[in-house]
Amino acid sequence: MNTVTLRNTSHFPDYELSPSLVDTCGTELIRSNKRTGDEVTTVWDNRSDEELVMLWLWHNGEVREIYRLAPKTITQASLLEGMGIAVISEARERCFYNQAITEQSALGTAGRFE
Repeated sequence: MNTVTLRNTSHFPDYELSPSLVDTCGTELIRSNKRTGDEVTTVWDNRSDEELVMLWLWHNGEVREIYRLAPKTITQASLLEGMGIAVISEARERCFYNQAITEQSALGTAGRFE
């Protein structure tokens, strides 16, 4: 497995989610808190053969792409406490992760995808 570290930039492109993909998240998409907290480093283990997309779900309903998680890679990503995050597969039209980031997200692997 490769390991990479990703840091926030100021470029977050808009992202359009299809209703059928949103349905695979299990519940309504969890948006960011209106005020986010401190920066935390989260770990994401993408063991699959496909690239996954990490989306930032803004408190006002906007969806922005924040990171792409390369296949067969463990990614350390800086996020802010309270950010609403979804991780999706574009190829399979499937949502794998739909949660707000907490301090506990930084204590271990926030998400493992196979």
